[in-house]
Amino acid sequence: MKRGTSKRKFTMLIGAGGTSGHINPALTLANYTKEQNPEAEIIFCGLKNSLEAEIVARAGYKLEYIRAVVLPSRGSRKKMRWMRENVSGIRQCMKYIRRYKPDIVVSTGGFVGSPLVFAGLLLRKPVLLHEQNALPGRSNRFFGPSCKAVCISFAESVRYFKRKTRTVLTGNPVSADFFKLTKEEARCKLNIDEDVFHVVLMGGSLGARSLNSAVVDLVESGKWASMIEEYPNLFLTISTGMQRGKEICKQLSEVPNITASEYLYDGLSWMASADLFVGRAGAMTCAELAALGVPSILVPYPYAADDHQTFNARTLTDIGAALMCRDQDFSAEYMYSQILILINNRAGLAAMGKQARTRALPNATAKIHDTLLQVIRDGGN
Repeated sequence: MKRGTSKRKFTMLIGAGGTSGHINPALTLANYTKEQNPEAEIIFCGLKNSLEAEIVARAGYKLEYIRAVVLPSRGSRKKMRWMRENVSGIRQCMKYIRRYKPDIVVSTGGFVGSPLVFAGLLLRKPVLLHEQNALPGRSNRFFGPSCKAVCISFAESVRYFKRKTRTVLTGNPVSADFFKLTKEEARCKLNIDEDVFHVVLMGGSLGARSLNSAVVDLVESGKWASMIEEYPNLFLTISTGMQRGKEICKQLSEVPNITASEYLYDGLSWMASADLFVGRAGAMTCAELAALGVPSILVPYPYAADDHQTFNARTLTDIGAALMCRDQDFSAEYMYSQILILINNRAGLAAMGKQARTRALPNATAKIHDTLLQVIRDGGN
């Protein structure tokens, strides 16, 4: 019998959505749970016409639609809409809980999971949370003390939860494939030559304006043309984002040695194929880079709650596994200078990759799954 395998059939409702950073860890946990417990029934709750609607469907899981909006900032006039939408979402989630009678409710954080967590607590269902970031999000900090367990990814996160919160240090649930796929295998799959110096730039599922603009400026200034003239094997792959990257994607697709896409569905292969990764410092991104051992330039999203992406980035920059650039400083000139430095310092890049791998936590998913089973066995007590 596999580690943690359960013969008991159980039902789990998962709240996840908004960004791939919340969706992917939920899917990784769901897939592992099905492997260990083939009879388990897993249902997702998320927004209609959203990223989770597409990604969850691709993964083969059922998704029940709910309503939810992000908590507005102080002084915003959108608070009434927030209350109205989320109250409606809570009622929808209560309906699904009564229908499916889950043994456990799980949320990977974010505003999409909040109505399900609230409904689960109201109906006295055991709730498990997972927190990806070094600095926990508002939703998980608020609900944590009322939940049966909060799985955290960094030891430093404990201090942000109230003392009575049951925290379990697990790490982020990175797919096992991130620990297995080699650069050579990824490049063979993507048809990328061995001698290519490959820069992969991903601004997240929604895109990153500063990253997109820097690449466009790099092209329009003529710097990219001069770079590939000097280094013909330099190639760049960019994910421009599904919300704001369509026109930029079309524009960049016509540029030599650049591959542009609104969203890279096989993100694992693209990241694994990289000599250098450039992107935001989401918690899952940092965990995946560590698992792959890929050197990176991290550009924390400046409007992330409590600047938590900077905290994430420091887990890699502090050990020499990555460089960090403030969003307002990320430009075509910065890209130009850093790529030229790194393309001529392969030994330094290799050292960065080795340091990144020291932060990998390959058993994170199993630990979360074991905690989940323990909560079910305890009956929520």
